[in-house]
Amino acid sequence: MALAASAAFAQNPSEALAWRDLPAMVDLVCPFRGEIDYEPGEIECGFITVPENRSDPDSRLIRVHFVRIAATGDKDAEEDPRKAEGEGPDKEIRDDPVIYLTGGPGVGVGPYVARLREHELVKHRDLYILEQRGIGASGDFCPHFSNTNRAALWTESVYEAEVEAGERMRACFQAAAAAGIDLSGYNTIENARDVRALREALGLEQWNVWGISYGSHLGQMLLREDPDGVRAIVLDAIVPNNIGDLMRIGRWASLVLENIVSTCDHASVCDDLEARFDVALDKAKAQPVIVETDQVELFPEGKVRFGGEILVFAPFVMMYEQDEHPGIPAVMDTLITAVETRDMTVYELLASDDGGPGGIPISLGMANAIRCNDGYFAARARVAVSDLEENPRFQDLVYTPEGAAYQARVCAEEGLGPRDREVYALLETNVPALIVNGGWDPVTPPAMAQAVVPGFANGRYIEVPHAGHGPTRSMSECAGGVLTAFFDNPDPAALDATCLEEGVARPEYLDLFQTSALRRAGIMAADDPKTLAVPGGWVGVSLLVLLVAFLAFPLGWLTRAIDRRAGMVQAGQAAGGRGLAWAAALSGLGFAGLMGLAGYQASEVSEFTLLAGLAPLATSAAWLSVLAGLLGAAAIVALWRARSATGGVRSGTLAGVILTGLAALSLAIFALAWDLGPF
Repeated sequence: MALAASAAFAQNPSEALAWRDLPAMVDLVCPFRGEIDYEPGEIECGFITVPENRSDPDSRLIRVHFVRIAATGDKDAEEDPRKAEGEGPDKEIRDDPVIYLTGGPGVGVGPYVARLREHELVKHRDLYILEQRGIGASGDFCPHFSNTNRAALWTESVYEAEVEAGERMRACFQAAAAAGIDLSGYNTIENARDVRALREALGLEQWNVWGISYGSHLGQMLLREDPDGVRAIVLDAIVPNNIGDLMRIGRWASLVLENIVSTCDHASVCDDLEARFDVALDKAKAQPVIVETDQVELFPEGKVRFGGEILVFAPFVMMYEQDEHPGIPAVMDTLITAVETRDMTVYELLASDDGGPGGIPISLGMANAIRCNDGYFAARARVAVSDLEENPRFQDLVYTPEGAAYQARVCAEEGLGPRDREVYALLETNVPALIVNGGWDPVTPPAMAQAVVPGFANGRYIEVPHAGHGPTRSMSECAGGVLTAFFDNPDPAALDATCLEEGVARPEYLDLFQTSALRRAGIMAADDPKTLAVPGGWVGVSLLVLLVAFLAFPLGWLTRAIDRRAGMVQAGQAAGGRGLAWAAALSGLGFAGLMGLAGYQASEVSEFTLLAGLAPLATSAAWLSVLAGLLGAAAIVALWRARSATGGVRSGTLAGVILTGLAALSLAIFALAWDLGPF
């Protein structure tokens, strides 16, 4: 990376501003160092300096952070014997890089670096990522957006929550303005000009562009602001420049439910799923659950309110990633059951999530400024009434027309009303383009992509069946090859995109092993991790004894087979007890191993899946706990009979069988007590 390259800002003639030369590009130790493991040269970071508002000749200058992920080459091809004959895998690194345009708006750069460094596309091209202005290291101007005035978070209705969110946004904007920040410069037009500034600072005549979600909006604006600098473009999860119907949240939430119900026809949790969902939704709206919490720093009122939003939120969020689709009906069933039965383990676990480390870093000040200036809030206010009339199940749940209008009014009152709509018109361009959208994308559904496709004269639309949000990112092996081929030869019509067009398989929904064990453990861990010591010690000691027995009994048999001396009559009489004890140990260890594997399998689907239970493998594991208990009891009985018949049993055998039997019984009781048994 030419970090010493000049960063002089080359003005677009249409701006007609006499900017002074800007400071040179600056090296930066990556802010995520220590969180992401990499070697020097694999990932590099830097700053460029840009005007905050290019429409103001006196604008202050700001620094914008960017990352370069170096192309890796195809490491698997290095030793491929076919390569010497020109037939092996392609490992050539191209000299035309890709700029990735991030989503949100407002998501920090770290998660993108962690995920995209392994993407197939990076084998052949350097990948640049710009952390947009107002995000993270690029000057987050409200870093404590969600952690101030927490008392105001307690509200009695959706409308009150919307008003609170609007006032929190207002407080952020006023504090930023008082600090000298020009919030009118936080819009997609200026973001696009920052992308152009980075290209020029790197000394590149052109580069390839890849934008997903909000990044697709930014990509369209970049084609308006810097068309000559874009060699080819891939846009995925489309947000139209004019916003269009994007903010019809009720319509898209209904589409999510329709996609699930229309394909949910095998798993038992599919039975009457939609009807139960609607009944539970009405009940949850009418009778919200209040959970008391001692996390008063986060919730000063000492309570958290749950209405019907939890029923909508989980399937909507899980629809983002196709890998999570198999667990959606089971999670819905668990949430519906929680509403039906007032299962407090579900609510208490949700209340224990403080949104701490591990979440997606998002700069909400920037996110809200963009949504105000670009017209997102205004668009929602404009469609709120008709959207909720069309989708009445979400009345007073997703949002309210009054609340939407209030938030749009806050934007206008703080000087962040929608920018000139002519600049945000749908784009017309001849730049080679792929327009991609997941068929099951919940938040930017295919209708959004279809709205922009006519403006791409040299474009091609690919809808990826059953895929979620951003399939060019999630389907790395497939999409990496398609994107590489397209950037090698930007001819949309000639491109082989078969793997994207085939999409992903229709989900096979899981009948999870439903248990409250993980919820109970999660609640205890959040309340006081020390309380897990008792159940942890219980199961840990039991398993340790069973593990020792599993290893010791075969060793004892081997020793006796070698040393055939006195005491063989007693040993023979006790053999049945030892055999049963070993089988009990095997069953108990099998229970633990399979339960652990079932938990891992469920977590691989989604963290939400663990709310519902464990992968189906846990059903077999549950029966093993019963079998272990029965075999443990049988081993003790058999040993007792042997002792009665022979007048005595070696003390080692006696202790080993009894301890093993008791450990197996203890494990079985633990499984039943912790809802891990089959009953």
